Formats: sequence, structure tokens, C-alpha cells
Amino acid sequence: MKQKTLILLCDNYPLSAREFFIDDEMRVIAPKFDKVLIYTASADSGENLNRFVPQNAEIVSFSRQKLESGKLKSIFRIFKPMFVAELFFALRNLPVKYWLSAIKIMYVEIHRATNLKKNLVGLCKAKNLNPSDCVFYSYWHDYKALALAMLRKDDQSIKCVARAHGWDNFADRHTPPYLPYKSFIINNLSQTYSISNAGKNYFEQYLNCKLDKKVTVSRLGKFNSRQPNVDKQPDSVLICSCSNLIPVKQVDKIIEVISFLQIKNIRWVHFGDGPLRTELEQSAKEKLPNVQYEFRGIVANDKILDFYAENHVDVFINLSASEGIPVSIMEALSAGIPVQATNVGGTAEAVNSKNGFLIPADFDCRNVAQIIDNYLNLSISEQNVYRQSAYDFWKENYEAGKNYGEFLRCILDES
Repeated sequence: MKQKTLILLCDNYPLSAREFFIDDEMRVIAPKFDKVLIYTASADSGENLNRFVPQNAEIVSFSRQKLESGKLKSIFRIFKPMFVAELFFALRNLPVKYWLSAIKIMYVEIHRATNLKKNLVGLCKAKNLNPSDCVFYSYWHDYKALALAMLRKDDQSIKCVARAHGWDNFADRHTPPYLPYKSFIINNLSQTYSISNAGKNYFEQYLNCKLDKKVTVSRLGKFNSRQPNVDKQPDSVLICSCSNLIPVKQVDKIIEVISFLQIKNIRWVHFGDGPLRTELEQSAKEKLPNVQYEFRGIVANDKILDFYAENHVDVFINLSASEGIPVSIMEALSAGIPVQATNVGGTAEAVNSKNGFLIPADFDCRNVAQIIDNYLNLSISEQNVYRQSAYDFWKENYEAGKNYGEFLRCILDES
């Protein structure tokens, strides 16, 4: 039976190439609601990217610039108890050199969240919705989750939940190493859903308290009905990677690793785009003269999975300096592709010695290349053991229908 209205707060789904991983989640949870309101920041149209939009969904855009306007008129907010409590937390836990930056972050976030909260109240009135008959869901544990926490603090009958991923979960990914209002958000939301055990553990360390009743691990997932490609082409190697081309993803290190490989006839395909593309293409041109490489740019998610099904990808590489648990790794596993990845964030929950190779965050590129060379020198039957383990691990742990079905039961309070 359908229940309530879902109000989803996100950054720009489905109006851009970002947040592609929301598509599969919406396929599972949207049909259980009478209506889905997608409250998303304004962005360029993503129509040509084949984004999934539920039939019962309505997209309502908001402007980030308007949320941030009028900061000076909101100076009174520094006297709010939640601001004062957060100020003491920051001063107690951060070095003096970060205090001023933290205070600025605190002020901007409370300003954004307060304005967003007002917008949500107005949205419910405009759509003739009773907030108590809605489920408010922030896809990120940022100012949007803060707005929901403030909303629910005023009315405990409202169901407000949020996910926590990587950048919005791990303060040490930021300078200063600080994420504002985590205690307030977690304690006032109905529930926080971390996508990894590592994320939940980090929150407990960050706030120095147990959070078993307020933070639940709820994994993301991926649909993939395609069969893994087991048709290995002789005397050829295909390596894939998929990420934004930004510093934290360390794609420059992937280029360096590939340059050290002893295996011949290598083809490398990278999916994803970003500000470092020109620099990385130049680096690849200089360091990989004997490698056939492609920067595919932004590619629709289904097309990436089609590529994995149509080509025998030997290894998928992720050398990020920080992660939650990358959906790109889940995709590779679903295609039966062994994964080599850095042991950061929650990645160790997806990559192990049976389905791939977990390497330290402070890895040496020559050592990483040696691991790949050793794997590619195994017999086909030995490599296929890894490939089967990769597929089986996805099926058991990161299959979208299973994981999002459980998440749906949680937010609807179903047993």
C-alpha cells in the first residue's frame, strides 16, 4: 500500500549528470509513495543522460544563491542555542588556527539551513501537504540535513531522515577538519543512515559518543541484469577507472601506475570528467606512449554497464585519497571485475583479497603496478575465481533491490 509523500532533498538530481546513483534508489522506493517531490538545486538539464525519474515525481528547483543571500541580516542567529553549543564544540576540538574558519562555516550553514527550512514550510503550504504526512529525506548530511533537523526539532511528529556518504561524513577530508552541527543533526533527525560502517564509526569518534540508536548503516546498491563478460581476449589487457577528474580521486596516480606495468598491449578507459581533464590528458600523453587510452568524459550510467558487459575488463582501479564507498566500485563488482582500491573510508567493506586488491592509502605506484602484473600473470582459471567472487560479493552485499528495499522498510517503519 502506498504511503505518504516523499520529499527528497538533493543537489541536482535529475537535472545533471551528478547524483546518478539516486536513479536506482528511486526505482525501488518511489512506487511506495503517493507522490515524490524532488527538491533540487537548479542545474542544467540532464534529459540527454537518460536519468530515471519516477512517474509520480514532481521536480521543484531552489536556488543556492538565494539561500545564501542576506547573511548580514541574520547576525542574530549567533545567539541561538544550537550555534552556541556548536561554537563550544569547535573551540574544544579544533586547533586555534582553525577557529575563525570554523565560525564562518557555522554561520553560513545555519543561514542556509534556516532559509531552506522556511522554503520547505512554504512548499508544503503551496502543495497543500501536511508535513506529518510526509517523509523528508536529505540525500546528503549537509545543510539540507540541518534544515530537516531544525524542522523536526519544532515538530517531533515529522519524519526526517538523511544519508551520510563520504565528504559529508568524514571531517578529515576538509580544511579545517570540521563538519558543522553533526551532533544537532544526528540527535534531531528521526534517523541518519550512513552508507558504511566506517562512516558510522567515524561519527561516533568525531562526537565521542555511541550512536547506535540514531545512526544506522544502510548500504547503497546497483542494479545490473547483464551477465559478466568472461570472454578474455588473448594478449590484450583492458583496465578501467571511473571518477570525477578532481584532486582527491588521484587519477594522476593511475597514470603513473599504468606507466610502470610490465604487461604489454594495455588499453585504459576512464569514465568521468572534471577540471583536471586537460592536465591529465597531457600527463597520459607524456607517460603512456605505448598505451591506448581514452578519457570518455561523462557517460550515462547504463552505458558504462553496457561497456563492462560488452568488453572483458581485466581490472578496475580506484586510487582515491578519500571515499565513502564508491558506487563505481559496486558497478565494477556487479560486472564481475576485480577491483584494486585504496583502503580509505569504507572501501574495505567492498574490496577484499577474494574480489580484488586493497592497497594502503600511502601506496607506492610501483608496488601497485606489481600487484596488477602479478594478477594478470595468473592463469585464466585463477583470474576467473576473482571475477566470480567479485560478482557474488555484489549480489550479496550491494544489489540495489535488496539494499534499497531494506532502507524503504526502515523509513516507513515496516518490519
